[in-house]
Amino acid sequence: MGKPPCEYRVKYVLPAIRAAVATVLERDFGLSPYRVAKVLGITPAAICNYRSSRRSSARLLEEILSRDDVVGEVRSVASKLVLGTLDPEEAMCSLCRRLADSLAASSSN
Repeated sequence: MGKPPCEYRVKYVLPAIRAAVATVLERDFGLSPYRVAKVLGITPAAICNYRSSRRSSARLLEEILSRDDVVGEVRSVASKLVLGTLDPEEAMCSLCRRLADSLAASSSN
């Protein structure tokens, strides 16, 4: 019996999305790792782990950051997070729902 799609999403896709948002917040918005952690509601250690791929798939993160359509969505969410108009948990769930199927499909190729 195969693993349910939600297990793949929680274990691989969601951490890669968090890592992508953290990367965009640092790189494009100039936030420090500490500030990124505050914006995302996670610890600074988690940011360090995302950066070093200990908590996310480097391959999925690279795919997210290489696709213009996906990076556009990540930047939009990052902007709303910085402005405080979007809840971090809601943001991650929303991105995961929108991106999981396309990321899973491309990773199986």
